[in-house]
Amino acid sequence: MPPGFTTEDITVLLEELRQFSTTHGQDGVTRLAFSREDEAAHRYLADKLATQGFSVYRDAMGTIFARLPGYDSSLPAIGTGSHIDSVPSGGGYDGTLGVITGLYALAQFEPGELKRDLELVVFRAEESSRFGFSCIGSKVLTGHIDRSSWIKNTDDQGLTVFQALSAAGYAENKLASCELAPARYDAFIELHIEQGRRLENEGKTLGIVEGIAAPTRFRVTVTGLADHSGATPMYQRHDALVASAMIIEDVHHAACKEMVYGTVGTVGKLDVSPNAMNVIPGLVKFYVDIRGIDKNSIQRVADRLADSVSKVAKENDVQIALESLAAETPTLLDTSICRLLEESAAHEGITSMRMASGAGHDAMYMASRYPTAMLFVPSREGISHHPAEYTAPQDIAVAANVLKNTLARLARA
Repeated sequence: MPPGFTTEDITVLLEELRQFSTTHGQDGVTRLAFSREDEAAHRYLADKLATQGFSVYRDAMGTIFARLPGYDSSLPAIGTGSHIDSVPSGGGYDGTLGVITGLYALAQFEPGELKRDLELVVFRAEESSRFGFSCIGSKVLTGHIDRSSWIKNTDDQGLTVFQALSAAGYAENKLASCELAPARYDAFIELHIEQGRRLENEGKTLGIVEGIAAPTRFRVTVTGLADHSGATPMYQRHDALVASAMIIEDVHHAACKEMVYGTVGTVGKLDVSPNAMNVIPGLVKFYVDIRGIDKNSIQRVADRLADSVSKVAKENDVQIALESLAAETPTLLDTSICRLLEESAAHEGITSMRMASGAGHDAMYMASRYPTAMLFVPSREGISHHPAEYTAPQDIAVAANVLKNTLARLARA
């Protein structure tokens, strides 16, 4: 028999993986996709999985698959998993917790004990920090490779994802071989920290994720006239920043009206020129991120943005260009798996709530091919992508067992 793996071992392995990082301690975890640290962490984890007696292999881009056979391996398997790459100076739980709780779940069963195989997937390159786009591994696995876009984006060293793959020892021309068969999984569950405060604020232990928000994004370029801040009367100004502020306020109010549908609107980046204290801004570029799971609600905020652009341009005598950057489709997750997760939690006396994920996850792309759901655990004060990221061991243990029990029910079907 393989060695056991307990809920206490989850915390130990979380700490071990934290060491694969270019930063440590108060600077958090930095394990960028396909970096030396990321590759070393994947190899360490693959070896760890093999010691548990699983059948382990890595595909042509290094995705790890660890399988526990059932007594009828001809049937589609039940899958779980997440990622272990991080943002710069991130935390040790984002993604990684879903992988290690998946390891725990598989380790609680003997080979042949369940009807279907269980399989743990460790996705590559979920975070967008290095290349500017996310979920690269799950996109490859589900046939969503976008070569034309990916080859235009580079990291800080000027490398595309394809060049980084080659530098890590993988063959870019073999990526197509990584695509998974349509019948590989009968169900897939990703466990993840919440990355928000709803569970903590409402006193719930687990979140059953019904849908994953998708971004609709715009670039707004406002062209006014740079001029002297002291010598130009207010009525003669063509202030690009004032015009931008009016649009940003409109986006905020539009998103507030839609919050009953879970829609949010954010402007998180502005480029102001000439960016001097004594010069009226002549050019501003800013970026609008609208997210939600209700397409009509998202569209209403986008329409308000377009109306605001037209109105503000006239009122401020500036030119404004509105450019669409993305319009992704929100993902609705499998209701039957959500119900099983809810029932598993209730059976253990665990409180849970239905919710949506405002952040994207690999589960979005797995859901395009397989029945998929997500299970959220609280992150203290909602903190994520930060060194202070933390989930209590008792919450981890509860979630790991709910995941195990739900996977078992699905594997016995």
